[in-house]
Formats: sequence, C-alpha cells, structure tokens
Amino acid sequence: PGRKSANNNAILEAAFIEIEQSFLELSRSTSIPVQQVINWFLKSRGRTTVSTNFWNIYARSYFKDHTEQELARVGHKVPADGGSPGMSIRTKCYDLFKEAFPDTYKDILSVHDEVKMLSASPQTVSQRAQEFQKYYRRM
Repeated sequence: PGRKSANNNAILEAAFIEIEQSFLELSRSTSIPVQQVINWFLKSRGRTTVSTNFWNIYARSYFKDHTEQELARVGHKVPADGGSPGMSIRTKCYDLFKEAFPDTYKDILSVHDEVKMLSASPQTVSQRAQEFQKYYRRM
C-alpha cells in the first residue's frame, strides 16, 4: 500500500475522533485513566502495549519530588550546594524504595505520575475536585 488518499485520511480522522471519545467516556465512567483503559483494551485483543518504565518515573519525577525522603533510605542528605545526587545513589534509593514497597511500588509510581500529569493540565476547581475524588475512590 502506498500513500493514503485525502479521502481515506478524512475517514480515518473522523473514526479516530470517535474512538478517542469512546475511550474518554469509558475512562470517566470507570474512573480509570485513559492510558490504562487503552492498554487494557489492547492487551485484551492480544496486542502488545508499551510497558511503563518505572525507573524513569522514579528517577525523573518521584525522586525529584521526594529527594530528602529518598536519600534518607541510603543515609544521605540533600547536597548543601543544591546539586543533584549521582546516578549510583539514585539507583540505590530506587532499589531500597522497591524493597520497602515490594507489592505496591508500581502503583505508587503510577499514581504519582498520573497526579503530576493531572496537575499540569489546566482545570477548574470543580474539575480538579472531581478528578481527586476519582483517585481517592480508587485508593
């Protein structure tokens, strides 16, 4: 197959909008994040999904937001010069984080990531309250 025609592009775009709306509605009605709904859908149809890289969430977001707490796991303090701890220290912190929460560390990091994404998007106070209630009920 070669290049898609303008007509096929229009048909696909209209269908993609409908699919996206379906996922959004399903997400709202179940209080499950859209990406998780999509991943479950793909998995239920035998399709592969991109797996979550929990190290990236930890190193780039969770550790950054909880630096003091995480460094305490390895007996370190935040550097006085405000610098960032090295990769080997972050790796040790991550290993101890996983040991501290062996059954829930993935959930903790996923929720942290979702909260960061939600807090970055512009919402009204009412929308934020609704989203908070959804996450609260899930926990």
